[in-house]
Amino acid sequence: MKKLLAAVLIAIFSISALTSCGQGLSRFSVTYTDVFDTVTVITAYAKSEAVFNKAANAAHDELLRLHKLYDIYNEYDGITNLATLNRLCGESAQPVGKDIEILIKSGLEYAALTDGKLNIAAGNLTCLWHDCIANGTGLPTDEALIKAKEHISYKSVKLENGTLSFDDPKIKLDVGATAKGYAAERAAAVLEENGISDYLINAGGNVVSKGKKPDGEWKIGIQDPAKQTGEYRFIVAVKDKSVVTSGSYERFFEYGGKRYSHIIDLEKLYPSDRYVSVTVLCGSSADGDALSTALFCMSVSDGKALLKQKNAEALWIYENGEYEKTDGFKIYE
Repeated sequence: MKKLLAAVLIAIFSISALTSCGQGLSRFSVTYTDVFDTVTVITAYAKSEAVFNKAANAAHDELLRLHKLYDIYNEYDGITNLATLNRLCGESAQPVGKDIEILIKSGLEYAALTDGKLNIAAGNLTCLWHDCIANGTGLPTDEALIKAKEHISYKSVKLENGTLSFDDPKIKLDVGATAKGYAAERAAAVLEENGISDYLINAGGNVVSKGKKPDGEWKIGIQDPAKQTGEYRFIVAVKDKSVVTSGSYERFFEYGGKRYSHIIDLEKLYPSDRYVSVTVLCGSSADGDALSTALFCMSVSDGKALLKQKNAEALWIYENGEYEKTDGFKIYE
């Protein structure tokens, strides 16, 4: 069995060869590989390399902080993170900070909107798959999966006045569907606090765009899952938008000659195989992250209904190469 492969660049952006613009700004880029188990690229236009480095380093520090805070597998000295809360909240209510509170509120909202298809409380089930993959012990047994499903009710999660508790002591939170998107938004905010207004952040397929390039809007390439050479299937032009792709072709594991997605269908208890990729275009990277994961486990018709509630657009690509898209998605092509 192969371990779960980290996504490199699910949505790849194309960048103009221009290095400066009329405002005296130059283009700079940096790549990080130590946050959220993926590759993160920050590209921006700044007055100098020193200005860019200061802003990018501050954004990276924020990503590192949130990476530790949202970790459900490891605890760190001096930090009450999700791993700590998963251990303690079944016994007694625990105070949570703003960054965790925001993520849990969003997770509970999406759990209700999707009737549990996207479920922040599904940690028992998702961790079972993670542990079997990481340890190389094969697929989880049906008995273990059914038992884990008994303890994934998001209604057991209580968040009141900054305090978190679990009615079911065996509940485990998993924010994998929203953490990277929120973290990318926070990194974007830090760039702006440091004087950067034209930038693109690509956190392993979670793309946040702001402002523009000297020659116009940012162009985001959506990979053709059938190609192994990184060819684009679609290209969208965006400004002040997020483009988020979830794909089984970039992040997966193999067992018995079969490839399994990293996204678990909580009704089937197995990795979802409806699509090979789902791309969401919206105003928020956090929403895009949640929506792309939720849509991976929903029919296109149900997904379109959810997208309308969030004022978002989407593209679905099937294993046979066929695709569907919302009417609004076409506007950005």
